[in-house]
Amino acid sequence: MQGTDQEKKKSGRTDIQCAVLIALCFLLTSMAWLSWEYHLLTQIPAQLSDLSTMVAGYLLQAAGIGIYAVLLRRVPRLLHQMIPLILILHILCMIPAVLSPFPAGTLVFGLLMNLVCGIIAGWYLHVLTESASAAHKAAVFGTGYGISILAMWLLSHLGSSYYLIICIVLTAAAVYAAVWYGKTLGKKAAGQEAGHPEKKPADRTFLILAGVLVLLFSIVNSSGFAFSSADLGQAVNVEFSRLAYAAGLVIAGIVSDRSRKYGAVCALAALMIPFIILALRGEPVSVVIFWLLSYLTFGFYSVFRIILFSDIAAERNLLYLSGFGLLIGRIGDAAGETICLVLEERPAVRIILTAVLFAAAVAVFFRLYQTLYVPEAEQQMSERERFLRFSMEHDLSARERDLLQLILDGKTNGEIADQLFISENTVKFHVKNILQKTGCRNRNDLVAAYISFFQA
Repeated sequence: MQGTDQEKKKSGRTDIQCAVLIALCFLLTSMAWLSWEYHLLTQIPAQLSDLSTMVAGYLLQAAGIGIYAVLLRRVPRLLHQMIPLILILHILCMIPAVLSPFPAGTLVFGLLMNLVCGIIAGWYLHVLTESASAAHKAAVFGTGYGISILAMWLLSHLGSSYYLIICIVLTAAAVYAAVWYGKTLGKKAAGQEAGHPEKKPADRTFLILAGVLVLLFSIVNSSGFAFSSADLGQAVNVEFSRLAYAAGLVIAGIVSDRSRKYGAVCALAALMIPFIILALRGEPVSVVIFWLLSYLTFGFYSVFRIILFSDIAAERNLLYLSGFGLLIGRIGDAAGETICLVLEERPAVRIILTAVLFAAAVAVFFRLYQTLYVPEAEQQMSERERFLRFSMEHDLSARERDLLQLILDGKTNGEIADQLFISENTVKFHVKNILQKTGCRNRNDLVAAYISFFQA
């Protein structure tokens, strides 16, 4: 019992460290992006600035996440060593992006900064997938983002002139964290390369549906969010509304960890809010509803698109997919902003197009829902009952059951030791006992015995 309590404490510390890392990196990249946007607005027209920051910038962030995914798949150990240099490159791009007196310099270095920002996002989402506990992953992400949003609101009172200094300090802290995580993830990468862990086959249809869903969600959210922007600007402080968004992120993380199904449904419901507010336009209550619901429920959408692909990456041991939720989401964000810019003078067309895309999102959602969430409870109960029957039949202890589950998941001794916070010698000792109790010679026999136990 004491060992279990210690493991829970260590797991809790790991989750906290992961949340702090996410908060640190997101705060750094968000402040850099906002500083660039403010500086660019002083040099070029607003519409061209929006096109540069929220279309080209978002697309380059998506490209950066893609670059991280390719490098993670091909040279994982080298990539972990490169992260501190990438963080330094980010601040080196930020300095001319926010100080250059020339629009061309501001634009070029700002866009390059967005590309590097995407690589950083790919990194901390990889850390989330590989380091955070499965039971608290959504809460870790939601809390990390929520903390950064809250910190951004507090720092906004200092004025944007201090952002560069703050970002330099945040970069130093992020570099320190990157060095520490680089050693941890580098060891895991080496163990995976040596052990050749089995990867579950990826269902292409399922992955395509997930990608299309996130894309449609992001387009609809980005386009729909502008429906009532004029009303919002007249009555509500946009910066203060960030507090509602921060609270929504934390709530969404907690709800999604309790049930991925409920989190997904809430994310879908969040996309309906702009249409409801549109119907209530002109009534005093509409602004209040928009402020409360749009920013609160926005957290569910943000958490959903990240956790959907993080879960896919973890369950199939395809870690390079960790950031694909944000990668596809950024492409959708850029597409949604493009719709807003192109159809700025034709709001009726924009609303109809967004409604059509929302209908498509609903159709894809329920197609994916049938695969992902309907059989989830029955399948989990069935697997749990099978596992318990096998464990009781062979008189396995609680610790031996923990190891058996990880063995069935294809984990190596080193991975099991890291996950359970015990030594490899202890792992070997428990594995030996499990093999003796089940009458198996090796791991392969054990897996085969587990499968055949329910086929007899």
